[in-house]
Amino acid sequence: MIAHAATRLSIAGRAHRHSLLAVAALVITATGLLSSCNDDKTAVVKHDTDPERVPTMESHDVNTIISDSGRTRYRIVTKMWQIYSEASTPHWSFPNGVQADELDDKFRQVASLICDSAYYNMGSKVWSAVGNVRLTMRNGDKVLCDRMYYDENSRQVNCKDNVRITRTTGDKILTNQMYYETTQALTHSDSFIRIEGQGRVIEGEGYEYYDKQRHYKINHVQGIFPIDDRKFMPRR
Repeated sequence: MIAHAATRLSIAGRAHRHSLLAVAALVITATGLLSSCNDDKTAVVKHDTDPERVPTMESHDVNTIISDSGRTRYRIVTKMWQIYSEASTPHWSFPNGVQADELDDKFRQVASLICDSAYYNMGSKVWSAVGNVRLTMRNGDKVLCDRMYYDENSRQVNCKDNVRITRTTGDKILTNQMYYETTQALTHSDSFIRIEGQGRVIEGEGYEYYDKQRHYKINHVQGIFPIDDRKFMPRR
């Protein structure tokens, strides 16, 4: 156990200058590891092999609390975390998927990200999440998509391919691309969009939506179709 604890601290020493995963509506960055759970199993790899293929460090069954600016903010859960610090493009890899939860001061989950695999470019500070990406935003909205990218510099979330959004208002949105500006709480896209809910279906090209205003601005409306929600209610 003593040797294992020392290994975990060496991971934090290498990683404290870089950010960890972020949500959407969350997103997820970090600067150092505070603690780990579940007896993480860590393997250190010598550099007598190809650094492009063999990780500098690999950790299994990780359940970690993350610190940002001295405050506990995130929880990372993953089966495998690989660090390629000596590769030509230094990066982190989560080949078996990852769950990242944003926490408030009372350790309650306020946002989350789950995906099949994830990749973090340590130089550009861009996260990539691929496969069955599921986001729960701070405002409660749910987002499903095939791919998601998060740029820590611009604090922009980019969801792509088969994007499905369920808002707390009940609206359901289908589109192929969605950008979320975390600093402005603004969702926007230039792609085709279909919005269904509140007794109507709206289709168009491009839109903007501010969380506070809860109002859509459709750039090129192609049609507004009224629907009768009572037809979808179960019979008594």
